[in-house]
Amino acid sequence: MHAALAPTAFVARLFGRDARILQPRARVTKLLVVHVPGGATRELPRAAGVVTLHCRSGQAWITHDGDPRDVVLAPNQSHRIDRGQRLTAHAMDGDCALELQVDAAN
Repeated sequence: MHAALAPTAFVARLFGRDARILQPRARVTKLLVVHVPGGATRELPRAAGVVTLHCRSGQAWITHDGDPRDVVLAPNQSHRIDRGQRLTAHAMDGDCALELQVDAAN
């Protein structure tokens, strides 16, 4: 007779860990696409959770209210948002496409 255990239960028993720790958790809960026309400035939507901003095309100047650090993103660059304040993007070099990836808060 062969006994089959679920892989996470087997690994948990093998290493003496709680099976809940080994369960995969949902990562991306929301993905928003924002288009900023060349030379324009646009306020980006706020979101609860861990937010990562991805630049897909163009060049974007990103600024947070009350934060002296500004970020310039080129295509295929990303920036993790570490504050809940208003976030503004300015398209510096032609039209800009940005993705806001919202992950579930830990």
